[in-house]
Amino acid sequence: MKEFIIYIKLKNRINIKSALNSRMSLLILCLWAFSEAFIFPIPPDPFLIALVIANKKKFFLYCMLCTTFSVLGGIAGYYIGFIFWDEIGVHITEYFALTDQINSFKELYNENGSLAVFIAGVSPIPYKLVTIISGISSMNFFYFCLFSLFSRGLRFFLIGFLIYWFGSRVQSFIENRLGLLTLIIIVCALSIFLLLSFL
Repeated sequence: MKEFIIYIKLKNRINIKSALNSRMSLLILCLWAFSEAFIFPIPPDPFLIALVIANKKKFFLYCMLCTTFSVLGGIAGYYIGFIFWDEIGVHITEYFALTDQINSFKELYNENGSLAVFIAGVSPIPYKLVTIISGISSMNFFYFCLFSLFSRGLRFFLIGFLIYWFGSRVQSFIENRLGLLTLIIIVCALSIFLLLSFL
């Protein structure tokens, strides 16, 4: 939720209306979604909401682009973590004799990595943190992409559908109660995950 607080503080300094009416609005959305996945602190949700309110007919396009570029940004974050570990991290752990402990952490993370990616993808937990850790731990790249696509798509399309059907009436709820909304999603997802694991 800190990201939304930052956004609210900056809101008066950003000319959102001119950005929405600009031909560059799609580029802004794509760059915002991409960079937020590994470095930018503010999530693209507020701009996505504003775009859907301004042009509901294109809500599917907005959600699809936001999802796609967020996953691409996640892949960038994954490789940042992967390259950092391969080039620098390994030598640091060898120097401090932490190789066994790090390998144990990587094994533990990889056992639950898909769930971690999913939870970070739909919740206020920084997605960028998980993308980089996934790269450091060399998580299975296919599963990383799959769960990133599923979780980011679920988040952005859920927001898009709510705005599409209820308009600005639900905007304040999404911005102020996103944590509660995603908690419900996580509980449902965990229930399905546990149910499938027992079948």
